[in-house]
Formats: sequence, structure tokens, C-alpha cells
Amino acid sequence: MLAHPTTISARLKGQSRGLLLCGHSHLPRIVRGTDELLIVNPGSVGCPAYADPNAPAHVSECGSPHARYALLSRVMSAWTIDFIAVAYDWNAASMRAAENGRADWAHALVTGFMG
Repeated sequence: MLAHPTTISARLKGQSRGLLLCGHSHLPRIVRGTDELLIVNPGSVGCPAYADPNAPAHVSECGSPHARYALLSRVMSAWTIDFIAVAYDWNAASMRAAENGRADWAHALVTGFMG
């Protein structure tokens, strides 16, 4: 489940200005934190979905197999964020995962979903 901006700000222990780049959720997202903090997650280059059984157990799904990244530009005091989705041979990646006994990853790589 995605955290609310106030929860994210509390976790950052007073960081309230600037730009914070993060990952782990694999979901492209922009969050405006407190004051002038901008938090950007560019997405995932090659893992559009996963299930994490560790506490707190969760599933992250991007919903498409595209590799993702972001381009950030700053003009004066304003940030522009462009999220980029790139097609690649996800069928080949999926077949490789299946050959290695990872049917769950094979499905995720082709669909962007776990189930």
C-alpha cells in the first residue's frame, strides 16, 4: 500500500526541502512532501511486479512490462519530471525466468502483475 505524503514526511524526520530520489516500490510516483520537498520514484528498469513476503508483506505491481526511468530537469526553482516507459524484449526475459523455475517472475515480466 502506498504511504500517504504526511506519513512519508514523518519518516523523513524533518527533511523538508529539496529533491529526494527513491526506489524499492518499483512504482513511478511523485509525492510532494512538507514545504518544498519533492519525492520522485522513477519506477523499475526490469522488475515491474513482485511479492515481498517479509513484514509488512506486500505486492507491488506496475501494470505493464515496460522498463521505466525518469528524467528530471530544473529550471530556476521548478522541477520538471518526465517518466519514460521503454519497450524491450520482455518475452525473452519471461522465458528466461521460466527456464530458471520462476513462473511467478515470468508472468510479472510479461504483464506487470503478479497474478
